[in-house]
Amino acid sequence: MNTIDRGLVELRNIDMIFGSGQSRVQAVDDVTLNVQPGEFVSLVGPSGCGKSSLLGILAGFTKATSGNATLDGVSIKKPGSERGVVFQQYSLLPWLTVRKNVEFGLKMKGVSRPERESTARNLLKLAGLSAFENHFPDQLSGGMKQRIGIVRALATNPEVLLMDEPFGALDTQTRAVMQEILTDMWQQFRTSVFFITHDIEESVFLSDRIYVMTARPGRIKAEIKVPLPRPRTAEMTRTPEFTELVHELKGLIRGESLAAMQSELVAH
Repeated sequence: MNTIDRGLVELRNIDMIFGSGQSRVQAVDDVTLNVQPGEFVSLVGPSGCGKSSLLGILAGFTKATSGNATLDGVSIKKPGSERGVVFQQYSLLPWLTVRKNVEFGLKMKGVSRPERESTARNLLKLAGLSAFENHFPDQLSGGMKQRIGIVRALATNPEVLLMDEPFGALDTQTRAVMQEILTDMWQQFRTSVFFITHDIEESVFLSDRIYVMTARPGRIKAEIKVPLPRPRTAEMTRTPEFTELVHELKGLIRGESLAAMQSELVAH
């Protein structure tokens, strides 16, 4: 299980520039943000503002043009098992059973077979998936596949979970269920979470804090604290407090989206 004294994520003065000369594009401009140990932080903003670029830097998939990304004070240079990553696309290995998928990261770390089997079974039980441990991914629904993706990311006991639109491909009802499942699992593990989403209601329901980005080049426009009590429930989404936060965030992003559209029109 994760302890609350690890999982401090920091981005400091991050710039991300693609291309050069006339094709030079600045995707991210001087972004500084953090996720405190055990905290759930979301990042929202208009399309193309650099959200996924920032997650890629934290995952070690891409390198910032300038600035520094650290986990517990150590610079991030490459991917590592201390950072679990979940994408919108189901990244399960189709030739492995559900349990073997969950065990995969542990096997790569050299964990003994009895230990990794025990860990996988315990996590699948927590996720309500014990009955499916011997199924293959193509036998499962989208929601089940994404649940297994989250379980697999948690199996190696990472210090932070990096999630890029993990529920974006799911229907509305399944997405709502997955949000509740994720909050339940997060409360048990208290792994730090950095969560990217386009869904404002989702960000409010899940998060302790939300960063709002500007249109490209992406900068941090606002930091919104979510003071709603935990555990979060579906009923909470109908409260005035929830609605007010959603309205505030939508207003911030709407302004940025309009600015981006106007900028595109001027450019053409």
